[in-house]
Amino acid sequence: MTQFRMLPTAIAALVALTPTLVPSASYAEETPTTETSARRQSKRKTHFANGLIFETPLGFSEVKSLGNDTVGVEAQKGSRKLKIRMASLAADWLELLNMEDEELLGYVKTTYLGINAPAREYHQRRFLGQTLIGELQYKRTNRGYNIVEIYLVPLSDGSKVMLALEADTYLPLPQVEYAFRTVSRTMREDPEFLKKLKKKKRR
Repeated sequence: MTQFRMLPTAIAALVALTPTLVPSASYAEETPTTETSARRQSKRKTHFANGLIFETPLGFSEVKSLGNDTVGVEAQKGSRKLKIRMASLAADWLELLNMEDEELLGYVKTTYLGINAPAREYHQRRFLGQTLIGELQYKRTNRGYNIVEIYLVPLSDGSKVMLALEADTYLPLPQVEYAFRTVSRTMREDPEFLKKLKKKKRR
């Protein structure tokens, strides 16, 4: 891959695209305590999708179809949306495709997200204890632009999940980043889903 440039560069580009996008407030990190942890969890919603469990701030929908064989959750403020979108990539299908991650990412972003452009930037986040590098895209909509972060999240059974974090660029950046960070920090594999997979393999 080419040299990775992090989110501050992307934010500068977004501001150039949408001058009205101004952070409303900063989210200071709290010192982790039991009380803080409980308070945070009470302000979150838990979701189950594609063998994963993750949390979002309150206000997100239940898991539902988001089109193009993807599922996920979304929150809306006026006409502006923030989405967490997923598509499951089975292990045997991945073996058949035999693609490197960079090529696979290009394939899934076209197939599931309708994005044909090369990456505008690269960004990294931690999912399931791993630091993953994903593409950053700016997708034109009828209301302006969406920023889209796209990752391939590997699961323990050899499958992967395409994960797209999408937000209208007119939404306040701190709120968008808080939602995305909550998803990445709380994501974990669903033990019940793994049990079902193991049972299927034994048959």
